[in-house]
Amino acid sequence: LIRQLMITHEVVVTVEEGSIGGLGAHVLTMASDEGLTDPDSANGGLKIRTLRLPDVFQDHDSPDKQYDAAGLNASGIVDCVLAALRHNSAGVEEARA
Repeated sequence: LIRQLMITHEVVVTVEEGSIGGLGAHVLTMASDEGLTDPDSANGGLKIRTLRLPDVFQDHDSPDKQYDAAGLNASGIVDCVLAALRHNSAGVEEARA
């Protein structure tokens, strides 16, 4: 399923509650091993972004506030995807509307 998504999309974003070394790392390894990120690959060089909690001490708070601080909320994910697609801030506002 992950491979199928990677070959049919321009951008893949993983979102996880863990820190470095989780699902995102495995997806990056798989894409690299299969050459999906190469500029001359069939899909033109897949853009992969891994969103995760920072590898720092986070003050204890509600999960929603911790996710907001880490950018693991809807607007953070939209910003990440649009940045990967190289859209400007006007595109971000349009996507949120």
